[in-house]
Amino acid sequence: MPRIDSRIYAIVLVGIVIMGIAYNPLILLLIPALAYKDLREWLIESLLSLVYPNLAPRLVLGGDYVFDAKNNVMHVFYKAEPIFDISRLTGSQYVGLFDELVRRLGLGVDEAVAFIRLGDDRYVRLSRVVKGEGELGEFNAWLTARESLLRQYFVLKPLGGDELRRLVGFPTRPGKPRLIIAVAILFLASYIFFWLYGVTVIAVLAALMAKALGKYSVIRGGRLGILNKRLVTSNKIFTMPSDEDIRAIASAMANYLRNYALIISGNPEFRAVTSAKVAREYERFVVQERGRALSAVSRWRVVLDRITQNAEEPLRVMIASDKSIPDTSMVMKPSRSQTHLWSLPTIDELSHDVAIVPVFHGGRLISEGSRARVRLGRDREGNELIIDLDALPSGHMLIVGPTGMGKTWTISTMLYRLMNSGIKALILDPHGEYLRIPGIEPIDVTRRFINIFELDGLTDVERMHRLITEFSILGIDGRALLPDLKVIYSNGLYRDFFKSMEYLRTATDDDSVALALDRLMSHLKDAEIVPVEELLNNKALLLGSVRASPDVMAFLMGTVADHVYSHVMSKGIGEQLQQLLVIDEAYYLLNSPLAELMIRGLRKFGLGTVFITQTLTGISSDVLQNIPLIIALGGNDAYVASISQALQLTSEDIKWLTTALPPHMAGQTTKALVITGPIKRLGTIELEPSIKSFII
Repeated sequence: MPRIDSRIYAIVLVGIVIMGIAYNPLILLLIPALAYKDLREWLIESLLSLVYPNLAPRLVLGGDYVFDAKNNVMHVFYKAEPIFDISRLTGSQYVGLFDELVRRLGLGVDEAVAFIRLGDDRYVRLSRVVKGEGELGEFNAWLTARESLLRQYFVLKPLGGDELRRLVGFPTRPGKPRLIIAVAILFLASYIFFWLYGVTVIAVLAALMAKALGKYSVIRGGRLGILNKRLVTSNKIFTMPSDEDIRAIASAMANYLRNYALIISGNPEFRAVTSAKVAREYERFVVQERGRALSAVSRWRVVLDRITQNAEEPLRVMIASDKSIPDTSMVMKPSRSQTHLWSLPTIDELSHDVAIVPVFHGGRLISEGSRARVRLGRDREGNELIIDLDALPSGHMLIVGPTGMGKTWTISTMLYRLMNSGIKALILDPHGEYLRIPGIEPIDVTRRFINIFELDGLTDVERMHRLITEFSILGIDGRALLPDLKVIYSNGLYRDFFKSMEYLRTATDDDSVALALDRLMSHLKDAEIVPVEELLNNKALLLGSVRASPDVMAFLMGTVADHVYSHVMSKGIGEQLQQLLVIDEAYYLLNSPLAELMIRGLRKFGLGTVFITQTLTGISSDVLQNIPLIIALGGNDAYVASISQALQLTSEDIKWLTTALPPHMAGQTTKALVITGPIKRLGTIELEPSIKSFII
């Protein structure tokens, strides 16, 4: 039996009250009307909501669930970060994605999913009617299946304990003194207006309210309480917006609606109801010749066409927010209670109608208590764009962009903000572009360097293997050096860098090897050899003097990177980010075998690596797949085309990146695509004005 609109109940109530004022005994008509269960429950709940702000069904909070004991509904919450983002999708892609999710969820009338946003935090709630303990096994199976499906669209983390209580609040029993005072006021008012007849009606209502009181809770605290406006009626099903219109509205809503809950459940009967209404109104128009029925036929024909031709999913929905939706076809009203947040939804809609609520937007990976969190700027919809290096599966990051589009300024901005949090940095700087960042000390690579033969925490065999890999950058066949390296490590000569290099040079009879070693030592012959830890405390290792020899620069970068990793791993610092290794012009290193060894074979040990490059050409897909944070800056068509396939850019990505301007022309900002694991977002990086003068 279809549920009657609550507005009908309000009309009935007002009608009886007006008749009672005109003739007092008629107020008694309300008593037989209360025999109708839905009207009775609506009236009692409405009166209790006036008496008790933040009224909700009787909720029982478990460790990782909330049970609605009044309606027998089990609720499970998740922290949810969308993998997809509306800014990267066309209208048809966005609407198709929403339809796909709704269709695959396959919700019944006793099942619901809620998409909740509270500021920058996003949640998903799965709900289902559970009528007894015998259905708990079925509920758990249903929950597991829906959770598995949702993980294809969201990064989910089950919510429980204190986090769940902070979100939901603390359900308490409604106090009887407040009800007694309210009933006394009603007795007085009814006696004045309706004499003893009114007192009789209030006595019945008071008894019903007292009996129903045990079915409700009053919520103290909780973040959900801010959603105090609810959808009461909607005519949006009678419109037929285009996919691009839906996407445009949803994009605007992403910035406008900072707090909302979209609750949807299945509505399998609505297709048949719509067909019946079209047939009935058509009959009224043709057979009964009622011209006014033409409008109704047209309206319901639109609904039927949307279901049958557009393949939209019929739903029952509830939208709650802290502000009204700026759409005249969707009426929002303030609510003193929270019952609308916990009840299964009742308003008929189609999937495209509620796709204007931006479910797929604003995903991010954030860890608790992290100091490696950086605000980059804002996404395309105007929401804050934040990255958290501690939340990534490994500490690798890549920034790619053409000359003049803000690569150096971007990483300088990030370093400036991270160093202020106590994170240290070592920058491999080929151009001297980071010298004036506050706290960065320059070191010329030809004046101070490390002993490449001493790698902390490694066996001699592993040290030789690493050196063979690194010497290959200089074009040296490692097999030719292996016998001499064994001698160096067997007699302890490796502890002296210069003697070890001299031994390798004199021992070789290969002219090409000798030339490569001579070229290397021509740059390092006057260098002071220092422990690698001396380089780690906010230093910039300047490589400008060897820039004319790209292979030598790549070798020096690679050996320093290798030593930094080995040193940090041997210390066992821990997983939270404490040290950054920044490698500018990293294409020298990313194209080498060493890069794949570092990226694939090493995980977080308190060290993050930032690779900065102008191109992705030649970089293997294996390397890119193992870098969890990639920031692609905008540029010209040719540059964007060169990175498009490697980063799997969408048409919206390409449109965004190719319209980027240099930072000095864009108000000290630069457009970017920010990829954090599975989440990709388009945004604008707000560059740090205080270091503008440092960047050329």
